[in-house]
Amino acid sequence: MLRNYLSAALGNMGRNGLYAGITILGLAVSFAAAILIGLYVRDEFSFDRFVPDHERVWRLQDDLLLPGQKPRPVTAVQSTAAANLKFDFPEVERTARLSNSRATLKQGDRTTSEPVAWADPDFFKVMPFPVLAGDPVAALAAPDGLVLTREMARKYFGQDAPIGRTILVDSGLDGRVGLSSDDLRVVSGFHPMRVMAVLAEPPSSSHLTDKIFAAALAPFSPTSLEDRHPSPMNEDLMAYVKLKPGASPAHWDDRLKAFAERHYRGPGNGQVMNRYWMAALDDLHFTRAEGDAVGDRRVDLAIAAVGALIVAIAAINFVTLMTARATRRAVEVGVRKAVGATRRDLVAQFMGEALIYVVVSMVIAVVAAELLLPMINAFLQRNLRFDYLADPMLAGALAGAALVTTLLAGLYPALVLSAFRPVAALKGGAGQSTGSGALRQGLVVAQFAILIGLIAMTGTIYRQTRFVLNDALKLDTDQVVRMFAPCGSSFDLEARRLGGVKGVACASSKALMQFDTGATEVIMPDRSQRIIYVAQLGLGFFELHGLKPVAGRFFSRAHGEDMVLDRSNPPPDVQPSIVLNETGARFLGFSNPQAAVGKVVPWGRWSPGVSDDRPPPDRPSRIVGVVPDFTLGSARTAIRPTLFYVDPGLSKFLVLKLDRQRIPETMDALRQLWRRTGHERPANIVFESQSIQALYQDVITQGVALAVCSGLAILIACLGLFALAAFVTERRTKEIGVRKAMGASSLDVARLLLWQFTRPVLWANLAAWPAAFLAMDYWLHGFAYRVGQPAWLFMAATAVAALIAWITVSFQSWMAARARPATALRYE
Repeated sequence: MLRNYLSAALGNMGRNGLYAGITILGLAVSFAAAILIGLYVRDEFSFDRFVPDHERVWRLQDDLLLPGQKPRPVTAVQSTAAANLKFDFPEVERTARLSNSRATLKQGDRTTSEPVAWADPDFFKVMPFPVLAGDPVAALAAPDGLVLTREMARKYFGQDAPIGRTILVDSGLDGRVGLSSDDLRVVSGFHPMRVMAVLAEPPSSSHLTDKIFAAALAPFSPTSLEDRHPSPMNEDLMAYVKLKPGASPAHWDDRLKAFAERHYRGPGNGQVMNRYWMAALDDLHFTRAEGDAVGDRRVDLAIAAVGALIVAIAAINFVTLMTARATRRAVEVGVRKAVGATRRDLVAQFMGEALIYVVVSMVIAVVAAELLLPMINAFLQRNLRFDYLADPMLAGALAGAALVTTLLAGLYPALVLSAFRPVAALKGGAGQSTGSGALRQGLVVAQFAILIGLIAMTGTIYRQTRFVLNDALKLDTDQVVRMFAPCGSSFDLEARRLGGVKGVACASSKALMQFDTGATEVIMPDRSQRIIYVAQLGLGFFELHGLKPVAGRFFSRAHGEDMVLDRSNPPPDVQPSIVLNETGARFLGFSNPQAAVGKVVPWGRWSPGVSDDRPPPDRPSRIVGVVPDFTLGSARTAIRPTLFYVDPGLSKFLVLKLDRQRIPETMDALRQLWRRTGHERPANIVFESQSIQALYQDVITQGVALAVCSGLAILIACLGLFALAAFVTERRTKEIGVRKAMGASSLDVARLLLWQFTRPVLWANLAAWPAAFLAMDYWLHGFAYRVGQPAWLFMAATAVAALIAWITVSFQSWMAARARPATALRYE
């Protein structure tokens, strides 16, 4: 019996090669896409689960609360927060802090710049990583201990276990503002550190991308520097917490509020500006803070749904083709029933045929997924694995997907085909039930609804990506680079003379990075205080980025009041002129930008990191201009009210505009100049456009992924439409002959057939438009600045879907319309 079923199935596939090939190709493409999407989504939801006891590990998070401002989420907390938390909360088993800096490493003749994570001694007790050699806990307990991943060990020493070898490390902290002479003496220069442990490469599904861990006990580390000057206002370290077994921070809100009030009031026992909360380790990938480009659980679920929809489109093709060709198998069904086959036998036969289609497609899909996975990993910068032979869960998922697809796509056609009555079938009058035709029309509508929705969503993501990378910035970053070099240094003076440099300006990190902006108090005319963000910069910063004042003017050397801080030790009672951004002007209560120009406002200026004893904000400055709102940060965060002033002493970055025609030679000249001016550290030159693009890497990835998925959906839908159009045209051959014999033109017949496939597109809009709009509206609300969803976008998606349908079926429709009526009337 089984051999008979298999022979019949293979014979039917051979007789209908076009339809069988289209079905298998569509299913294979959809399965391959679903496998790759499933691997990606699985990886997204498995972040940090490789850490033993990961369910007990949390990170202390903070929402910074400033009066009149929205909460500002940050990942770093005060240097004393971890110790205080362990003391106040008995449920805490141990804590460990982590800080990051870009350090210079020297080993032999090699000098490189690397990101280094400075970790407390208990860090690898809180978060154990797989170890290849040595003892990472002992390494972090030594003030000169160093832990490398295997990649770094091979890079610097050419071996997997260079235990005991030495690397010279310059932590790069001597450029920080406000360091005392004692601190400068401790942190400056290179310090020897010993490699005491080597880690296996952590999986790509880790929120920590560090490859070098150094002992925070080193006196020249950022952690030690913070410990020497603890402040409730400085938040520079991440605090990881491991709870005792059975403990949970689920109801810690009130206790953490009391914790903040007890330990972290503002200067002079002022207000609390911290709202702490605990983030689970396996949820950190979805915990967004300023400057992060992390995952989005909603988007990952949407991508998973898209994968399911792609399979659904292929399954719809299978169902429509099988039911559409039901009449072609009516005689076969009649003969089998006449010789004693029961309906159960026929259902088993046709389900077996569906299983063959699905299994063949799955095998092709598995091979395709294995071939494509290296390219996917390179694009995503991940290490997705497809070890279905060694992973029972993955193998079970593949088998389950095949069985579910077989049931969903094969059961209804099997029931339809097995329901034909023997007598009617043998007489050639089986036909198809109205129900199967209505179902097929409904499935085609569903297919087009998915297609239109994907096209509309792809268009919205593309428009938003273009917006955040270009329009939302409101400033020109084309061929603009920045590098860490103090304003007024010998390098600065020489760089301005290079032929390929069109402009140079100084800036602080607070002017360049929205998430690194400090704050100050401003006294209003009614003597009330408002907290506004503050950023230091040098002359020409706005002009270099193509900005023009909304009102007033920008800073100029011709105005002495702008340059009062252009000296090494400015008098403490002198305040420079200030420029506000548009949001800042509104925040301070001015009715329009012009109304702010010329006004005098008292505000507080102090050296951050030196002392919490801030001078009272009673020294006035004149507002000389208003700059358009701009950001070099993320469009996910609203632009903050910001006060700008000229302070070369606090401007530790140079921003350079390069000549587009001379970029390679200018970059080489800058590196040579950097070495010639006595710098041992490598020149770290970053294009602003690349830095901004990194902030939206997740959005770019999502857009590309959805575009590829939409393309696959279009391909699969086109395959199904082509096969369905071929069958419908064949089935209506005699009708076409009659119409032409009665005087219908070829254009009339072609229009009739095209209209049959246009109606499902129009009906599909009823479901596609609202679903796509709601999904994209939900996604767009993750951005403070976003594009709209105009009606033309959805109409264009419909037009594209209709055009796809017309192109797919037009050839067969036109060939049928041009057929001779006599040939058509002799058909069958």
